[in-house]
Amino acid sequence: MNFQRIKESDAVDLPLLLKNRLVSLVLYLKEKIDAGQFNELTLAHIAKDNRMTIPQLMEFGFTKANLLCHVVVAENEILIQKLVGLDLSTMGSSLTEQVKAYVFQLYQNDLKHLALRTAIQSYAWMWSVVDEARVSNQAMKLMTPIHIAFQAQDFEHIDARCHAIWALYIQGLRTAALGKGSASDCLAAITPSLEFITESKK
Repeated sequence: MNFQRIKESDAVDLPLLLKNRLVSLVLYLKEKIDAGQFNELTLAHIAKDNRMTIPQLMEFGFTKANLLCHVVVAENEILIQKLVGLDLSTMGSSLTEQVKAYVFQLYQNDLKHLALRTAIQSYAWMWSVVDEARVSNQAMKLMTPIHIAFQAQDFEHIDARCHAIWALYIQGLRTAALGKGSASDCLAAITPSLEFITESKK
């Protein structure tokens, strides 16, 4: 993560007609994911249900994996608008408490959309470089409050610490996905490593 290179916009520059089509496709896929029907969904189903043909979808670059990325970006944007303005200094007396409180809020939000977060695991490997860059940029945005908190306390290697915390965060989600754990369970699973990262400035 290079926090000096965060892009303000994660939107893809598309013609208006195609943007409208994409909005409809994202809503359609979100419904299928929430209903637990995403894995069985084929590109043919997507095309038919949205009055398109497979060649049309592919002409626009819309594969199943790519469309999932668009769903992820849309959901992440909602989360970014909700959380990135938080001041961690008000969330605990120590940096460790502050980071844990923020990560806990991330888990609370993501567990409301666990079906989507679970679906990502199988398809993220098929994302294009552009898709991956958009999601990575959003991850940096979500980690910005933690980055600022590290800076305020003069920590070293801040980008690397934030990268490690994000990786831990994703690992912690498996506690919910595999064991039906709560946000507290997810946080507990990564707390020892999280404390190691936040308690030493070197």
